[in-house]
Amino acid sequence: MKSKTLFIALLFLLILSSCVTESYDMDKVSGEVALNPGFVISAVKGEVTLSDVVEPNDTIVFDNQLLKFVISEDSIIDFGVSDFYTGFPAASFEETTQVAGISVSGIRDTIDIDPGDDIKIKDMSILTGDASYTFTSWCSFDVQLDLTAPSIDAGGAPFTESITIPAGSTVNGTLNFDGALAGFDSDPAQPYNRLPLEYDITVTNPPGTYNPSDSVKVVLEMNEPEFDYARGYFGYHSESFEKDTLDLEMEDFFSRLSGSVFLTSPSITVNYLNSFGIPIRLTANVKGMNDTEEITLERDPVDIDYPATTGNREVSSSFTIDKNNSSLPELISMLPYEIEYAGSADINPDGESMDNIVFGDSRFLADIDVEVPMEFRIANLQLSDTTDNFLRNDDPEAANPLEDLEELKFDLYMENGFPLGATVMIELYDSTSMAVLETIETGDLFTPAPVDADGRVTDPSIGNAEIEFTPAFLDATQEADKIIFTFTLNTSENGTKDVKIYSDYSILFKAAVKLKAGIELNFNSEE
Repeated sequence: MKSKTLFIALLFLLILSSCVTESYDMDKVSGEVALNPGFVISAVKGEVTLSDVVEPNDTIVFDNQLLKFVISEDSIIDFGVSDFYTGFPAASFEETTQVAGISVSGIRDTIDIDPGDDIKIKDMSILTGDASYTFTSWCSFDVQLDLTAPSIDAGGAPFTESITIPAGSTVNGTLNFDGALAGFDSDPAQPYNRLPLEYDITVTNPPGTYNPSDSVKVVLEMNEPEFDYARGYFGYHSESFEKDTLDLEMEDFFSRLSGSVFLTSPSITVNYLNSFGIPIRLTANVKGMNDTEEITLERDPVDIDYPATTGNREVSSSFTIDKNNSSLPELISMLPYEIEYAGSADINPDGESMDNIVFGDSRFLADIDVEVPMEFRIANLQLSDTTDNFLRNDDPEAANPLEDLEELKFDLYMENGFPLGATVMIELYDSTSMAVLETIETGDLFTPAPVDADGRVTDPSIGNAEIEFTPAFLDATQEADKIIFTFTLNTSENGTKDVKIYSDYSILFKAAVKLKAGIELNFNSEE
């Protein structure tokens, strides 16, 4: 292993450095000699800023130098008219009128439509639409039928159509409503879903006498139109979203953490385009869970912005979930293993309080942005990790290059420009006896830099740290099969103050290794 090769090379250098050029009478020297050479290696030094090691990308950004993690997802919600409104079925009208004179006038009736689900349509701008008709005459003479739909505006005047029905004949055809504005609210008794009709019958060549059987049957069937917009009330509906659970797959990592971390300003922003002119209220039920606690989001329902007139067909808006209106920071900071979520959407939640507008191409499209600025505080956050002992010689017959070391120290000088400090505990662990054999606690490797009231570092924290590996620890490296590293992190002022991470933060450091070997030479040995 690299570590073993390094120690052997260092020992070799130490032995060479202890050689002298003087001549001695070796018979006067004891056969056993102990050497204790010391050696100091200036290992590394340098300065690193955050921008040197963190490259901005789609997820990591610097916003005015503040580090942020951003996750975006497009089209999390996408539905159109067909997902919301299925239209109304064909509406029909049928009436038979006796003809007993030269004219029959003033026949008034209505076509009633049934869009269902408590939908009340008041008017509709029709792009393409028609009504099929069948006029049957049992008269022995020709008649003319003049049909009027007074509430259908066709080019600035009520829709009219005149059809001649020959004696004893049936006439079929289509009434074209393309581009018309149809009003379904002119009947005071029911100002919605009702289209008034009027027609007159005129005998074009009157007979001498009329028979009781002289009559005309009018059948109309209004087909579903393609509309530009429809105005009215589209009913109260509540649509529930099925409860589901998102496994973050972080249980193994989060379970090895203790202490506290609090992310101050995470946010979730939903950006949407809405061309449904209908009040919609969204309710989200979100809960974070781990082994010890549950925290709910506690976000009030959100009323979606919508177009209120036909002249404003689409609204672009957003809503945000953050620390000001929810418990999102607490939920994220608990380090959840799973997120449970459900919810509902209420259409016209306050009832029939205003007219709704649905356009033929109405659509609701939503994207989501999750933003986590590096604004946080940490108090005694510990992470433990266990690795195989890379210091142990796998060959029991091979010499241990560490056993001749009497002293091994690392000296570290640091000018820390981050509001974050750390200590490390190193434990040699024997999994057979389930015992910790030796422990080294580094103390403060580096202390957090002080910050101002806004959480920005004002000056670097300057300090020295020394890590000493005792002979007992070095010896135990050959007995332990595992090494446990425990890192403890704190932010400025013992984790009681919010701090921020900026791209211009840096660390200046110098590190040195100090070695001292205890080598015994036996010149009396014949081997």
